[in-house]
Amino acid sequence: MLNKIAKDKRHGLLINITGNGKGKTTSAFGTALRALGWGWKVTAIQFVKSGSTATGEKQLAESLDLPFEVITMGAGFTWNRKITEDEHIQCAKDAWQLASDYIINGKVDLLILDELNIALDKKWLDVAEIIEVLKQRPPWMHLIITGRNAIDEIIEVSNLVSEIKEVKHPFNTGIIAQQGIEF
Repeated sequence: MLNKIAKDKRHGLLINITGNGKGKTTSAFGTALRALGWGWKVTAIQFVKSGSTATGEKQLAESLDLPFEVITMGAGFTWNRKITEDEHIQCAKDAWQLASDYIINGKVDLLILDELNIALDKKWLDVAEIIEVLKQRPPWMHLIITGRNAIDEIIEVSNLVSEIKEVKHPFNTGIIAQQGIEF
C-alpha cells in the first residue's frame, strides 16, 4: 500500500532543468519514475520532439499499466532545416494549449513540459501568457520545465533551477546519438 501524501499537504514546485549538457529530459523522467512509485499521475508534453520520433520514454509510458503519459507535439529537432519556423510555432502553440488545460484543471500530480525552455527562448510562445498560466496551477501540482537557455522570466518564477553543464560529449568525437541513451 502506497503511503501517498494528501494533495492538501503538498507544496507544488515549479522545477526548471536547463543548461547545455545532456540529461535535462533524463532528469525529469527520473523524477517521473519516482512520482509514479508514489502512485501519482504523470504526464509529459514534449514541445520539440515530434510524434514521428520514437523515444524510449514514450515507448515505456505506452507499455506500462501506470498513470503515465508522454505526448509528443513538436515539429522536430530545431537543427532540421526542413522544418519551418511557422511549423515550430504552430506546434508549440498547440502543445501549450494542451499544457494549459492540464495545468489549470489540475489533471495530473506531475506535469513535465519537455523543451518548453527552447520554445520560449526561440520566442515561439508569449512568456507573459505562460507565466500567467503557471501561476494558476493548483498549489499541490508539480511542474518540471526542461530545455536549454531558460529565460530570466521563467527562472524568476521557478522554485528550483538546476543547470546541467556539458563537460564532455561523445558527439564531439563523432559518436552519433544512441537509442536508449539520447532517445
